[in-house]
Amino acid sequence: REYAAVAAIIAGTCIVSMGKKSSGAASSTLGIAFVVLSLACDGITGGLQKRLKAKSVEMKVNPKPYDFMFWTNLYMGLTALVLALFLGEVTSGLAFCVANPVIYNKILKFAVCSAVGQSFIFYTISNFDPLVCSTVTTTRKVFSVLLSIFLNGHSMNAQGWAGISLASLGILSELQDKSSGGGDHGAKKAVSPKADAETGKKK
Repeated sequence: REYAAVAAIIAGTCIVSMGKKSSGAASSTLGIAFVVLSLACDGITGGLQKRLKAKSVEMKVNPKPYDFMFWTNLYMGLTALVLALFLGEVTSGLAFCVANPVIYNKILKFAVCSAVGQSFIFYTISNFDPLVCSTVTTTRKVFSVLLSIFLNGHSMNAQGWAGISLASLGILSELQDKSSGGGDHGAKKAVSPKADAETGKKK
């Protein structure tokens, strides 16, 4: 049920993004493929993070939020560097920065905002669950779209409202599951070995 709720939220957000009215050309097949690939990578990343946390528990290691953040960004940076070298964009990128020094200030601001935002993301992953993080981030996107509609007077077609409805159902399902105690099973399982050990000591 939890996976289905997260899938509904993500799919709804995707439908909303594709349903926005724009003056540009229609969505291309390649663009839609990139959106689907992005969602697939999000799902794979969440699964890997969950497996990593389970492996850490087996090894009796307690990774901190900034451990996740450091190693994730290190490998993201290395991947970006390899791709930039392969595409020949390193020299052109550096030349652009040298020719437009005003961009350094914007890069710094972007980096600071990214670091602050990632702190919350990796705190959620480390202390809760990757699925919880996916729910939080995609829910934020849905509410951002709604705020944009109501505050700025933007319009939304039927497809967009269908996406919002699907995402809202996923959010409500998550909330109902948590309020009914459905999210406590994992906590009980996590606590039970310690409780068994304490019971053994008392005996």
